[in-house]
Amino acid sequence: MPTTETECRIEGWSKETHQHGLQVRSSAEMNAQVVGILPAYVINFDSHNFGIEFQIIGSDRGWLKIRGAKDDPNRSKLPIRATYPGIGWIPGEQVAFMVQSGSGHQRPDAESAKLLDLKGDWLTSMGKIVQVVACSGEWVLLDYSLGRARNPQTLALKRLTEAERRASQGRAWFRGVCANQETSCETSWP
Repeated sequence: MPTTETECRIEGWSKETHQHGLQVRSSAEMNAQVVGILPAYVINFDSHNFGIEFQIIGSDRGWLKIRGAKDDPNRSKLPIRATYPGIGWIPGEQVAFMVQSGSGHQRPDAESAKLLDLKGDWLTSMGKIVQVVACSGEWVLLDYSLGRARNPQTLALKRLTEAERRASQGRAWFRGVCANQETSCETSWP
């Protein structure tokens, strides 16, 4: 994990479901001043679930620096909600996006050692992001947990048992972040 603040160029959305929304703080600390609020993730049960989208421009010790947050009443099916659009910090466990890659690396470098290789499957189609730990450029350091695996001979998918899920948890650097909540993005990464 980086020991100093990093710069990033990715996007994501909030996944806080508490009705009071997600507090945006002035620095990467839980006791820092609250500078704004991102409205709660909306679960409509009709495939119109929606989190507030934003740009992720930095990270520091498990916190993400964001800007440009916006509500979209066409997606939330609610009247437009007050949303803090400025720069601030939110915890990495409150951020979501898809990862269109199954190749997890030791460092934010495609030449570094592979810690996970899903052989063409995407991380977020085979498991879930537990927490966004850090980011650097277009790379993200993730704590993840796999929920499915392919049979190496038949390529059939199977759900992992609870013990297999615990054994499949890890941390690695990925690229191929997609912040489109409705479909996949155009680009995929090896």
